[in-house]
Amino acid sequence: MWKFSAPQTIAVCAPAGAIAPETAAAGITALQNAGADVTVLPHCFTGSKLPFLAADDALRSADITAGAAPGTTLWAARGGYGCARILDLLDWEILRRNNVKIAGFSDITALHWAMTACCAGTAVAAPMLKFLAEMDDDLSIRTLNDALESRPVSLQLPAWRGKHAGGLALPGNLTVAASLAGSKFFPDTTGRIIVLEDVGEAPYRIDRALTQLRLAGAFEKCAGVIFGYFTNCGDVTPVLENFAANVNCPVFTGLPFGHEMPFYSLATTQYIEVQGV
Repeated sequence: MWKFSAPQTIAVCAPAGAIAPETAAAGITALQNAGADVTVLPHCFTGSKLPFLAADDALRSADITAGAAPGTTLWAARGGYGCARILDLLDWEILRRNNVKIAGFSDITALHWAMTACCAGTAVAAPMLKFLAEMDDDLSIRTLNDALESRPVSLQLPAWRGKHAGGLALPGNLTVAASLAGSKFFPDTTGRIIVLEDVGEAPYRIDRALTQLRLAGAFEKCAGVIFGYFTNCGDVTPVLENFAANVNCPVFTGLPFGHEMPFYSLATTQYIEVQGV
């Protein structure tokens, strides 16, 4: 049974898609067994006229603002879709003042990259409830605790361009990140190590999202790019190799990050040092 390395106060939220109550219950139990004090925010299971959302936009955004108490980590129940819909409804001043911490990945990337753009707290790319209930490997447990405590990261990964890079992490889902390009919620990537993953996208869609980010200038001043899992995306290696040949930043691959286990958690307050092998 895994444990948190430091006391955690957690508020479970559902800023994107709906989650089955039994799946949520298993994840909440896992958090409690790991030593966290857990509350569930009121609109995780409200439902919406849009069936892909956990609740209406105003209710999901209200949960985020209400749950953003100092010292509390907001933990996303699941991804799916919906976070981008609430970005302009959130009280960013409260989130900034309370130094909010939000954990999750996949569609939660929209919140995470917006937090980075708005200088509002710490985004933690970490397993959500379904994955937490199944987590039993040392790498996932260790890196989750490291991310929650913002400990520095040292990696050795296969290099497709360059041999070394260092910078603060900016992890996320590729398709979701690309959807923010051109908006006020797209962060400054200068000096960042951008860590990207995806799921269920054809190789040409992966190429399109990478091209969109490239045209938006995301890779011009970043410190490097790391590719994680591309689950059920077919053979994306030619696409990623072609990308590496057409950018100027270091590019690495092989990080266990994304829609599979083990899961390498990362926080936007963690400094990553990458050495190519």
